[in-house]
Amino acid sequence: MQDNIIQIMPAAGWVAVFDEGGEEAAQAVVCFALVESAMKREVRAMVAEGAQIGFADALPNFVRVEELEAFEEDDEDEEEDEEEDEE
Repeated sequence: MQDNIIQIMPAAGWVAVFDEGGEEAAQAVVCFALVESAMKREVRAMVAEGAQIGFADALPNFVRVEELEAFEEDDEDEEEDEEEDEE
């Protein structure tokens, strides 16, 4: 069954998080799409893949969508924890 995009909304300040060999990496979300498929509607994040745009949750190693600010805070907290462990 094909997904039909009903509406596209801007996604400034959001990232899709992927597991890259045990480390989390973020990729900017281009937009959110209201998608209808099989008689249900859901909002899905879309990211750029070269010259194309695709659904983040359809890509390998997708973990979640998160605000960029929250992702950066989590990353800083992990770095601080690593520094404390080294001491």
